[in-house]
Amino acid sequence: MKNKNVIAVVLLTAVFLSINLIGAAQVGAEDLIVVGTGGNYNPWCFQKNGKLQGFEIDVWNEISKRTGYKVEFKIAEFSGLMGMLDTNKVDTVAHQMSITPEREKKYVFTTPYAYSKYDFIVKKDSSYQSMEDLKNKKIGAWLGGNGQRTLENLDKEKELKLNKKYYDGAPLEKLVESGRLDACWQSAVKSKSVIEQENMDLRLMGVNTTIGTEINAYAFTKNSDSQNKITEINKAINAMHDDGTLSSLSMKWFDIETTTK
Repeated sequence: MKNKNVIAVVLLTAVFLSINLIGAAQVGAEDLIVVGTGGNYNPWCFQKNGKLQGFEIDVWNEISKRTGYKVEFKIAEFSGLMGMLDTNKVDTVAHQMSITPEREKKYVFTTPYAYSKYDFIVKKDSSYQSMEDLKNKKIGAWLGGNGQRTLENLDKEKELKLNKKYYDGAPLEKLVESGRLDACWQSAVKSKSVIEQENMDLRLMGVNTTIGTEINAYAFTKNSDSQNKITEINKAINAMHDDGTLSSLSMKWFDIETTTK
């Protein structure tokens, strides 16, 4: 009889453990947000000494603290991140992602967390002072992103006849500094930070155009699960705006305020 009782206790314990493990797995899946990001987009998201860091990473770690969601990062080249989102390999993308009319048809976005303007990077001693000076010149931008789209719009509107070159993961600043590009078109925030951090022989041209100004937010696919997550994430982002956390992170990584319009 004693042996039977022992066996019964063991069986019941095994059943309870199985139930708890299943429950934990289910809760874990619901509370996990997989964030796709880049590994070489300093200072937004990059790896240094094997550690993933940057503005985007700090923002998501703070969102995790405030919402209770566990965050897992998946690193990929920028051009592959939206494909990962479309195939549910990630829940969202953290890579200075901008809201566009085309994307709004397909995705639902969180509250904006940053606002970015684009500008041309040229050599410090370059004679280039305006967009017109870049006519027929070799200009680089990021493949598949807002940079490519807005550079094409700018080229068309201003009739610059640019020799456009698109790259995926290449250090555009170094291509300009080495003379392989006459200029590159990317986020002024990123450009300023890299130029200063690496003491590069480059400068921002200071172009005055609304083309390229982007509103950064996190894109999710349109489904009920996404909306539930976005509701909680928005509360966290709004609170981070209100208490100055986002502003502090902007100053930490960019040395300029980029979280307000």
